[in-house]
Amino acid sequence: MKKFAAAVMIFLTGSLATYAQTKTLSLEDAVALGLQNSKQLTLAKHEVDKATSGLAQAKDATLPTVKVSAGYSHALMLARTFYIPSSNGNEPQKLALPFDNSVTMTTLTISQPIFAGNQFRYARKSAELMIEVSKLDAETDKDEIAYNIINAYINYYKLKQNQKILAQNLSDIENKLEEIKKFESQGLATKNDVLRFELEKSKMKLSAIELDNNRKVVNYNLNILLGLPDSTIIDEQDVSYKLDMNDSFENYAAQALKDRKELAGLKYQDQLSHININKVKDEKLPTVGVAGNLYYINPSKDFIPKSGAFLAPFMIGVNVGWDISTLYKNKNKLTEAKIQKQEVADRNGIVKDQIKTDVYKNYIQYKQTLEKIVVLQDAITQATENERITESKFQNNLATTTDRIDAQTLLYQSRINLELAKSDATAAYYALLKSTGHIQP
Repeated sequence: MKKFAAAVMIFLTGSLATYAQTKTLSLEDAVALGLQNSKQLTLAKHEVDKATSGLAQAKDATLPTVKVSAGYSHALMLARTFYIPSSNGNEPQKLALPFDNSVTMTTLTISQPIFAGNQFRYARKSAELMIEVSKLDAETDKDEIAYNIINAYINYYKLKQNQKILAQNLSDIENKLEEIKKFESQGLATKNDVLRFELEKSKMKLSAIELDNNRKVVNYNLNILLGLPDSTIIDEQDVSYKLDMNDSFENYAAQALKDRKELAGLKYQDQLSHININKVKDEKLPTVGVAGNLYYINPSKDFIPKSGAFLAPFMIGVNVGWDISTLYKNKNKLTEAKIQKQEVADRNGIVKDQIKTDVYKNYIQYKQTLEKIVVLQDAITQATENERITESKFQNNLATTTDRIDAQTLLYQSRINLELAKSDATAAYYALLKSTGHIQP
């Protein structure tokens, strides 16, 4: 039974190890993997394909139209005698008609538009612009997904760094607990001193449990974003902190006004509204086309009539049409099209103001995180020195156990605050990049 139980445990352990796989990813790898497996980007690609299909349809509209129709009619002549008036004033000529008669008629029509008020050209230009708009939307989705992945990865990295710092401080507390127990056995410390360190150790263990649960949640969400199996354990790599301000706000703002996709989208909308104005204007123009019709008329009952018993005329001609009512009906349509173009121009100014506000907010936020790091680095130096002095005092019975634990806790919190600030600075840096239209790490 013992051997059997051991075999089962080995099997289960191996199965769990196989089920939960560890994958090491850098920030750049995570972004590339997330973009590769993104379902949202797959949908965006479909929109590009649809726009491309729309362009093909606009081109197809200029091709000749070919139609074939056939019909069969059977007539019963209730009046079988018909008189044709004579042209010279004589008696009308009598025409006898059969009571039962059949007619088969087939028509083949080929038509080709030559000029339709430039509507085909405008349809093609609009379809080409819609392809560019759909590509732009796909790039916007790509930037948003990359930004979400970066934030999720940095949050995961922050949790892992906190776990490492907590493990280090827990190890320090355990060493001090062993030391205080020795002091107690020598009568140099009280039972209460030992309990204080044990209580601090318990607090840290609770914090470790909470951190690990948070890590699992963030790990799971990151797996979803990256398209990895739910059970994958991500092993992060060190994030290259962006801890310097390389450029001025004016340069970041200029780059944003040049590269933000919202402005590019408004540019395409302006072109579409311009096309729409010309389209409405040209609807007043006449249309020209050529058409050819081939008729086959068989007035007999025979499916294949005798020679000379059927007609097969072929007609070709030019069709000219002009909807004169558009001269007065399109006035308000043209006014609406011009208003839409003006709306795009006005929206362009609003979006520019919003972009500059967004860049400035992220620029100040990034600058603030850098200043915060400098302060926290000094705080760690101070907390380290304070912990050293307090430890020395404790060894000489000049400081209490509470003072010793407080100094240790202060140092621990300062280390965590610095790591959080560094991660926040990196996140703020990528937020600044996103606001300029360049998020890719």
